[in-house]
Amino acid sequence: MSFLEKIRKNTWLIFFLISISLVFFILDPNIILKFFSKNPNVIGKVNGDDIYLEEYLSYFRFLKRFREGTPDYLLKDDAWKLLVHEKVLNQQAERLGIQKTEKDFWDTMEKQSIYSKIIDFQDEKGKMDINKFKLYLSNLYRNNNINSQIEEERNIWDSEKRSINRSILSKKYVEMLMYGLNTSSIEAELNYKEKNSFSIIDYIFIPYSEIDNKYFCIKSNDIRNYIGINKYLYKKEDLRNLSFVIIRSHPSLDDEKNMNLKIKELFHEFKHSNYNSIIVSRESEKPFDSNFYLKKNLPIPLQYFIEKNNQIGSMFGPVKENNIYIIAKLTGKKIIHNLVLPRQILICHKKSIRFYNRRSKKEAERIAKNIYNTVKKNPETFNSFVMKKSDDFFHVKKNRGSLGWIKYGEQNNTGNFDIFSFRNKIGKVGLFETKFGYHIIRIDDKKDLQPVYQFSIIIKKLIPSKKTEESIYRNVIRFIKENKTSNLNTFINNARKKRYETIFLEEIKNVPWKWNIHGLNTGLDKEIINWSYEKKRKKGDIKVFSTVNKDYVIVFLSKIQKKGFPIEELKNNLIPILINKKIENFFSKNRKKFFHKNLEDIALFFSKKINKYCKINFYYSMIENYQEPKVVGAAFSSKLYETSKPILGNRGIFFIRPLKRFYTYKNPSYFSYEIEYLNSFLRKSILEKLGDVLIKQSKIKDFRKNV
Repeated sequence: MSFLEKIRKNTWLIFFLISISLVFFILDPNIILKFFSKNPNVIGKVNGDDIYLEEYLSYFRFLKRFREGTPDYLLKDDAWKLLVHEKVLNQQAERLGIQKTEKDFWDTMEKQSIYSKIIDFQDEKGKMDINKFKLYLSNLYRNNNINSQIEEERNIWDSEKRSINRSILSKKYVEMLMYGLNTSSIEAELNYKEKNSFSIIDYIFIPYSEIDNKYFCIKSNDIRNYIGINKYLYKKEDLRNLSFVIIRSHPSLDDEKNMNLKIKELFHEFKHSNYNSIIVSRESEKPFDSNFYLKKNLPIPLQYFIEKNNQIGSMFGPVKENNIYIIAKLTGKKIIHNLVLPRQILICHKKSIRFYNRRSKKEAERIAKNIYNTVKKNPETFNSFVMKKSDDFFHVKKNRGSLGWIKYGEQNNTGNFDIFSFRNKIGKVGLFETKFGYHIIRIDDKKDLQPVYQFSIIIKKLIPSKKTEESIYRNVIRFIKENKTSNLNTFINNARKKRYETIFLEEIKNVPWKWNIHGLNTGLDKEIINWSYEKKRKKGDIKVFSTVNKDYVIVFLSKIQKKGFPIEELKNNLIPILINKKIENFFSKNRKKFFHKNLEDIALFFSKKINKYCKINFYYSMIENYQEPKVVGAAFSSKLYETSKPILGNRGIFFIRPLKRFYTYKNPSYFSYEIEYLNSFLRKSILEKLGDVLIKQSKIKDFRKNV
């Protein structure tokens, strides 16, 4: 069996098998725009840091695998929350100066990776043998006969490597916080004893519903009186019920015909012009991108294209997808080294990120230029400057300034010094500035020659003409006139007959900073909510809103609930409380009938059977698959063989007679497992609360509505 098949057998890991190429097909076709932008996969930001589509899809696919039946919109929200949570933890780690090392990476691989579950990579004790895995990787990339299986195995490894690298910092940060956060042996012992403490009881159970029907009657006045005494508990919220009809602004057939003619003319002009950037800037909805990309980092259609058309000037398209037209022209091709091993001297200043001294920016620039000029004249001095002058203490201490092998696709900003360029030979030195300070970089080694490509891309969206927009607006006005006096059901049904989109009965709250109408996704949420809460609003009001895309949203205000006391809605919640009070009064007035009576007499009075020899556990507090902590507490505290007082449980009244108590624990050595279990629960709880606090304090931008 191949390694690929063995990974597949771990069903919980299946989401790692999702190829990046699937992104192009599983999303709305508008996503094609994202592939041609400068930051093609950014779907959000957390305190300025990007969240990528690939990360989001991995989390979403994972959740979908294990929560079948859960709506996609809930899974998407949970995937987003997981990503944001991980991002804020990583940011906290970076602020504290926590850094990841190669050892951290392999330690995480050994304990948490998908490969640690495969027997072929384990030693005789079932622990992952990293040397075996490294040999597998070596063979995987040494193989020149690349087939679909090898390609997929490489994709799996790339995905897993990125996932582990993302999680290392947050893991180290959490470990630092959790250090010393432990459960005591006394707590563990008590928890263990509770789990292994049992009682055998006979009991009678009388559901509240039966007692209500037979012995008590809750009247409306009882509910009103109780609410009057407890006003602060039962005030209803200020809510609105809204329904929506959405009329999309779609281009007409004439609009499409005119656009097709324009695209043909533009294609001909673009093909025969040398002013590519000017035409792109003039015609495209996305700016000109001068970057060069490896074949694997291009959109999939362009990957297939350059396999047969790799000459400068080759034209791709026109392609139309969901009213998006795309024309691409191959305008550049060059050879680069995909892997570069650079060494650096960093000179930081007080305005740079993670600065290590208080020197001014001007002084840092002067020092950096002096070092650069000296090193250019005397290359052998570079290493000594690294040890004496560099502020990059981490790389100085570990690798004498070496940054390790850097891939072209993962390149950082190196200013005008292109370390990957075929022209910049080994030993070449460059100087540039970043947010970390001034960098003097030397290229120590290069390998893996590969071609990279530059495409000039024109993206045009087919939009409705002015004539079409006027026609759509007339339809909106006509629909409103025809349904001005309609009730809600008629209003929605008439919209559906015309095949307009509808959203039926959304309950809305006017909560500052939380203007969100589920399912609308138009950017009008705040405006619509504010309209619905205006003082002059009344039930049945209709309002038309227009989006930036010239779509129309017709809002129907079907219900206004102002602050007050909704007796009918509260009735079901209050009846059990009132029954409990009446039951207490009933038993206190009839003490002689029930107190010091045996269980058989009470069973006869209520016409109930006695449940014999029921085994209950102190830790779980379950009776008949329901939690009844009061009943279980009484079972462990009452005298044996005596019938209890009436116990008002969660579901009804219990009378119990304890028969026996016993414990199954024997050896205190089990407490070590209990400590581990409680520590896990404690740390999980603390981590969730910490994440909530950090997220509330973060600036989070969500671009998913644009995807």
